[in-house]
Amino acid sequence: MLPDDVWELISNSYKYERRRCRKQFEEVCSRSSYRMIDYRNADVLKGFIGFWDFGKWVVIEHLAVSNNQVFHETMSMLLKQLIEQVDKNVIIVAEVDILLAPEHYLLKSEYVNAGFVENPYVYIQPSYHRGCASYPQRIMSFPHSISYEQFKDLRSLLYRFIYGKN
Repeated sequence: MLPDDVWELISNSYKYERRRCRKQFEEVCSRSSYRMIDYRNADVLKGFIGFWDFGKWVVIEHLAVSNNQVFHETMSMLLKQLIEQVDKNVIIVAEVDILLAPEHYLLKSEYVNAGFVENPYVYIQPSYHRGCASYPQRIMSFPHSISYEQFKDLRSLLYRFIYGKN
């Protein structure tokens, strides 16, 4: 079961087209390949990172912080925890917008500070909902960049398993 405070943070942090409905998200949370790290202080949710473990890839799907005043500290801690949990032979990836709004610059800089690198391939993130816009993005990866062949394999995996596209 998805905690109410996590769902509230997702709803407040991501536009409708960039997140599932609650029922769909709860179904995803029950899958063995989906995991979540949440950071709490005195039982109050400060942030979370939701990710898929596909063996050779770990894919960050959502990363959110509840308080902008501790954005840097919380983001750094969540990314550090994820990196420490993942096998050293696995590549961790995250999608970042090409057309960056001010809040996206902060997120991208946190990935860079954690050791992620931006790959040059344009990636189109489909909407989670029919009829909504897709978004041009780049893939950031840790601990190193990925080849174009790896990118194509990753894109296919993301489209199939995360977005339900062929």
